[in-house]
Amino acid sequence: MQKSISIITFLLIFTIALTSCNLPNQETPTSQVDLLNTAAAQTIQAQQTQIAQATDVPPQEATPTATLPAQDDTEVPTQPSATPTITPTPTQQVKCDQAAFVSETIPDGTTYSQGQAFTKTWTLRNNGSCTWNANYHVVFFGGNAMGAPAAKQLTTGTVAPGESVTISLELQAPNVAGTHRGDFKLRNAGGIIFGIGAKDSPFWVEISIPGNAYDFATNYCAPGVKWTSGAGELPCPGTSGADKGWARLINEPQLENMGIDDEPGLQVHPQKVNDGWIRGTYPEISLTGDTVFKTIVGCYGSANCDVNFKLLARVNGGSEQTLGTWHEVQDGKFNRVEVDLSSLAGKRVQFILLVEANGSSADDLVLWFAPRIEPD
Repeated sequence: MQKSISIITFLLIFTIALTSCNLPNQETPTSQVDLLNTAAAQTIQAQQTQIAQATDVPPQEATPTATLPAQDDTEVPTQPSATPTITPTPTQQVKCDQAAFVSETIPDGTTYSQGQAFTKTWTLRNNGSCTWNANYHVVFFGGNAMGAPAAKQLTTGTVAPGESVTISLELQAPNVAGTHRGDFKLRNAGGIIFGIGAKDSPFWVEISIPGNAYDFATNYCAPGVKWTSGAGELPCPGTSGADKGWARLINEPQLENMGIDDEPGLQVHPQKVNDGWIRGTYPEISLTGDTVFKTIVGCYGSANCDVNFKLLARVNGGSEQTLGTWHEVQDGKFNRVEVDLSSLAGKRVQFILLVEANGSSADDLVLWFAPRIEPD
């Protein structure tokens, strides 16, 4: 660029020099040097302006070349307007086997005495995609089974998705004071165990047993309790009038003074033979601290009984020992019994309720009223 400017400047100077030589000799208002400088400056300014204009022009985007459609009879579709792209939300797959809790009986923390029998019921809904059938089972999962079977058939029919099923288990309170819980789940036909919700949680029973509380009357037919006579093992509950003897729970028994009480009692009768007997053997329980056995014994109502009531015990699996004996005949009175058991604290004890006839037992209908163990 500088070389071009120099050449142009030289040509201008040369031209002016030639011109000056042909002009008449006269005085000029401006010197030739000034004219030359002015012309050169204008030329340089013009060149710089061209350069600056070329530099300041913003770059132009290339115009895309339109592609002509093929020359045939096919109609070119109109380009649709842009629409937002919607990404579909993935649908969560429902598990084949899944249960949901609906309701239950026996709230957590319900109090029972040691060895007491009870029935727990749950209602569960089939929240999965598979139908439950007779090949599904309720299974013990952990904790204290409380006498429940390892597995029990869930249903004899079918439970379709969305339907509910009721589950009942016959249970027995442990023979140890404290809080006890048993967990259960379901098992499908393939042996897969599942529970409630996405985490397959168990459903459970949780009960509380006060220290040393035990009710012989309400537990008289509990699992592990056995009633026998000289004729062998007896059904429980027994049948009134049976020759082999019987034991029955009476919710409002009649005492020997003909009074009616609102607490349950055990009506028992020995085997109907001379010197017949009947005994109830209870499961072993643990005793802690000072405890006492309490009951009322006597003939049942107006029965003309003549018997001996006995409280027996096996301590830590040893031989039987007699803790108390009470002779009862019909005299219109009843006998309040209280036996101190504090010497058995910390030991495992199996109690036995025994009634022995003195001679004929034809009319030996008798009553253990509210027999129990409680803290002293």
